[in-house]
Amino acid sequence: MRVLNAFQSCSRGWRILLTALLLSCAGFALAQTDDSQGGGDNTSDPPARVARLSYASGDLGLMPSGSTDWSAADVNRPLTNGDKLSSGPDARAELDLGGASLRISGRSDIGVLNLNDQIGQFELTQGTLNITVRNLDQGATYEIDTPTLALVINQPGTFRVEVGANGNGTTVTPFDGGGIVYGENNAQREVFSGRSYQFGDSSLNNMTVSEIQGRDEFDAWCNDRDAQYANTTASSTQYVPSDVVGSQDLNQYGQFQQDEDYGTVWYPTTVVAGWAPYRYGHWVWIGPWGWTWVDASPWGFAPYHYGRWAFVRGRWGWIPCPPRVRPVYAPALVAFVGIGRGGPVGWFPLGPHEVYNPWYRASRNYYTNVNVTNIRITRNISQVTVINNIHNQYNFYREGRPITGVNYVNRDAPHAFTAVPAQAFASARSVQNNQLHLDPKQLANAPVVSPATLQRPLPTSFAPPRTGNARPLPAAGFNRQVVAVRPPAPAVAAAAAVHAGQPASNVRVLNVQPNAPRVVSGRSFPNRMEPAQPQAPPRPGAATLPQVPHFAPAQPAQQVQQAPHYTPPSREEPQAPHYLPRQPEVQQAPHYAPAQPTVQQAPRYVPPQPSFQQERERQAVMEQQQQQRFEAEQRARQEAEQRARQYEQQRQSMQPPRVIEAPREIQRAPAYQPEPYRYQAPPQYSRPEPPQQPHPQPQQNAPHPHYTPPSKNDNPQH
Repeated sequence: MRVLNAFQSCSRGWRILLTALLLSCAGFALAQTDDSQGGGDNTSDPPARVARLSYASGDLGLMPSGSTDWSAADVNRPLTNGDKLSSGPDARAELDLGGASLRISGRSDIGVLNLNDQIGQFELTQGTLNITVRNLDQGATYEIDTPTLALVINQPGTFRVEVGANGNGTTVTPFDGGGIVYGENNAQREVFSGRSYQFGDSSLNNMTVSEIQGRDEFDAWCNDRDAQYANTTASSTQYVPSDVVGSQDLNQYGQFQQDEDYGTVWYPTTVVAGWAPYRYGHWVWIGPWGWTWVDASPWGFAPYHYGRWAFVRGRWGWIPCPPRVRPVYAPALVAFVGIGRGGPVGWFPLGPHEVYNPWYRASRNYYTNVNVTNIRITRNISQVTVINNIHNQYNFYREGRPITGVNYVNRDAPHAFTAVPAQAFASARSVQNNQLHLDPKQLANAPVVSPATLQRPLPTSFAPPRTGNARPLPAAGFNRQVVAVRPPAPAVAAAAAVHAGQPASNVRVLNVQPNAPRVVSGRSFPNRMEPAQPQAPPRPGAATLPQVPHFAPAQPAQQVQQAPHYTPPSREEPQAPHYLPRQPEVQQAPHYAPAQPTVQQAPRYVPPQPSFQQERERQAVMEQQQQQRFEAEQRARQEAEQRARQYEQQRQSMQPPRVIEAPREIQRAPAYQPEPYRYQAPPQYSRPEPPQQPHPQPQQNAPHPHYTPPSKNDNPQH
């Protein structure tokens, strides 16, 4: 036992040493500036969007990217590529993504694989996940990767994804909207709202489709959160862009007012006396940004990562970012002041028009965008002045020189300056409990510097530790493999490499082609948008299936289509799709009136699941028969065309000799016969003979000449 404890302590010591070395290297790399980034190289820029842990209850563990141990998950914690969450029994959590919300139930494990402006990719190794997509930009998608399949969401909607504890099988339930499920060997399946799809393997062959019977407590909680978000966000969108993460909490904990100098200003209403921004919370190290502020207030996310702060008429107010512009996330919009490494670390919030200088490497485009999208133009300053200030300070930032010649308006504001010891700053401790009460005059002449020059990260800089009585969590991360359509972010593979003995990544990218035909149960279906004329009959039949869950009365209409199947089994089946627009008239026709009640009351339709499977099998057989008939007709036509061509070729090969001989005989005959035809005298004298035979005709037509008066002849006729 002593040997085991010694081995565990030794391995723990090696992990701490390895982590410290990695962090020291990371801090040294971030302290350096990249002189080559003078243009638009954005490959090393951090993502412009993060996920916010907006709700947490119960036992919830967080494994930050680059760490090997689980830590506490605090509300308002920014989550990015490589971060993982694990919930205990009866625990729940919510991630705010700006235009979407992702929630997990108890005993669920999720990880962030790739999160930026266009992609939101997450892995679910076990448990239950609910995602509500409210709005999507053009080309943006969300992807949920499980051990069985990958769900791609490219339109707004609400989805529930479940993975069993053993990782075998995945259930996808679209409550609203639709998506595409991808599996092995380019298998693709569209899922539609109103039904639950259970897949047993990655081939998507073992599939069970059923109607949604009811919703549990987790679904009800998700609906309540969506309704609360809709009510609180409706009035704030006119002041704050909808892409600002955490904007839904502003109306509940503050109010917007108009100011003659700064325009729209938000003032918090639930703060204590002497309150100041960036004081009630703690600092953590989150790559690739580095030092990041995590606020303790329930509304403390949007005002600390977007916009600017101003001391207006005796109180602090937050100036939102410009409307109708997608803002770029920043770890903290502050300016750091210090007296050297190891000394106290101090900071104050940036003013309305002041330029934010990142303490991490960034390109010129990122440097400009993170400032332009978070500075609102007011009457006191023009946009040209802001652009000039950004350009001038970027030269200092690129060369690694301290920013000089800037008069920060909030540096001398009441309660604006906050300082803590360096050890407390780097250990994710509470700033309020470790605040140093220094005389502002002591740091009046201290320059504004980068926090990397003040304090490098420590092994305790990632997040606060978990409580001692918390449940044990796997220290090596998620070992279960998941399949994905898109590859994860490079930071995910880099973070996985830190775990000793673990592969570079547990994500296996599928070789899929989204534009290829869908393959389900070994059968190939054309794309619904494909204008293929030969397969036109099967297309309407396949299109009616997804529309059934949207309209409950549409189920009897599908059964009416079965009636022609029993009377003429061969002729009317292929004609039904051609006359699909006339189906409503057939349903209302009096001939089918007696058949409708019997079909609706048949016991087959009481259990919805068997009836749907029977309908799928029947339509599958119909489609197969129609395809076989169409192929047989095509073969028959091709054979007939080939025979016709062969016959024409044979006829053309036989006709030329006859055609050549006949013209020669005809050409010779006129050469000797023109003289008799020209000099025949009888035809000239024989012409008067025909009039002698019809000689009586002039007598019958005698009334018509001018010998008789026309009036006498007209009256008797009339």
